[in-house]
Amino acid sequence: MHKGLREPHVLLASGNPQKLLRNLTHILTTEEIQKIHGAILSEGRALYALGQSHFTFAMSLPMSEWRQNISRLYYAAYNVKRALTLMSDGGFSTDSGDHQKIDMLPDSIENKEIYKARLKTLRDDRNLCDYSHLATENDLLINVADARTLVTNFMSDSKQFLVDKGVQL
Repeated sequence: MHKGLREPHVLLASGNPQKLLRNLTHILTTEEIQKIHGAILSEGRALYALGQSHFTFAMSLPMSEWRQNISRLYYAAYNVKRALTLMSDGGFSTDSGDHQKIDMLPDSIENKEIYKARLKTLRDDRNLCDYSHLATENDLLINVADARTLVTNFMSDSKQFLVDKGVQL
């Protein structure tokens, strides 16, 4: 069961909505397939919007609020990454272990190798910010300015990927 989702929901119809779509193409009409595809696109758009919301909030914070900046920037990137996963291979998870997969990006996204390494580091910094009462800003592996640049670029490259997949952003 996915947290926050209630039946009926396209993300609950199958362990992988992209696979579901592929396996129903010989059974359902084109119009019915388009409805399912549209629902999946809507979920991709909603995940990106959630990431955008975290990003907008982070960018509104003073740079001195380093804990909140890093945490919100991470969640912006994480939710955008979830949109990428849904639209590339159909994966979707609300399990906390999904955070370990922040570096599992589609092959065709621009700057994939940069993001793979840097997003894992951002996740480590987010854990530090959210859970270590003894942490200081000097303990960050990525400073706030660099994290803002990283996530800005990641969101831009992700937006292009998602638009290419048909997601209307």
